[in-house]
Amino acid sequence: MILAVVEKEFRMFFRYPLRVISSILVGIVFLLQFVYFGQAVLGGRYSALLEASTGMGDYPTYALIGYVLWWVSVSPMEAYVWGVRRELQRGTFETNVLSPARLISLLFGLSLSWLLMDSLLMAIVFAMGVVIFNIPITAVIVLKSLPAIAASLLAFLGFGFVFAGLVMLLKNIGPFAQIFEFAMLFLSGVFFPLTVMPAPIQALSNLFPLTHSARIVRALFAGGGYSAVGSSVAWLLFLIPAYWAVGYLLFRWAERTTRVIGYGGY
Repeated sequence: MILAVVEKEFRMFFRYPLRVISSILVGIVFLLQFVYFGQAVLGGRYSALLEASTGMGDYPTYALIGYVLWWVSVSPMEAYVWGVRRELQRGTFETNVLSPARLISLLFGLSLSWLLMDSLLMAIVFAMGVVIFNIPITAVIVLKSLPAIAASLLAFLGFGFVFAGLVMLLKNIGPFAQIFEFAMLFLSGVFFPLTVMPAPIQALSNLFPLTHSARIVRALFAGGGYSAVGSSVAWLLFLIPAYWAVGYLLFRWAERTTRVIGYGGY
């Protein structure tokens, strides 16, 4: 069931090459805007203040890591929000609910397919960012970063079930989901160090896996190791089961509620 959903989503997305190209161009354009804006504020590519705060003084590298991780992290939420709503609009969601297949398998297949597609697109954006900004990188650093990236994405795969439940109940929650996504962009230190934020905001940022995965990957790119960011590793290991538990419980509640009141229509 999961593989069938993934195959369907891949076929639908890559069937239209212009859509793929436009997605890559949008990713690059936003990256360039943020990086050049940051350099204008800092007065150049390198910032001693940024290095003192984060251990990484090269702003394009700092921003590229955070940006790519953020884009891929929100893809499971996007899948639940827009994928489920699309099935509701087509009138196929109810038949999927009544089929022998488990609804949770359908939703997981949606989120996994969007995650894989965005990972492919962002890999291209990342590679182009490395070339454009002449960022030094090795295969060893990339391979060392994969466990931290995978842990963060695994947490968001579970948390996305919250949004799947909300879509079933409220139908159109796109604006709310986007508010959450951009709040995470702000609260996870994607484009600026969290040390400039008030203490309560810094504490709140620990609840986002993106905060810790970005911190770990940046430390690895700066020449450090996992031991240097042990607290972030511990946070990630805690957030994975916590996000899955919260997401699953809220989704099951929403599923039971909508089975009683009906899924409604458009």
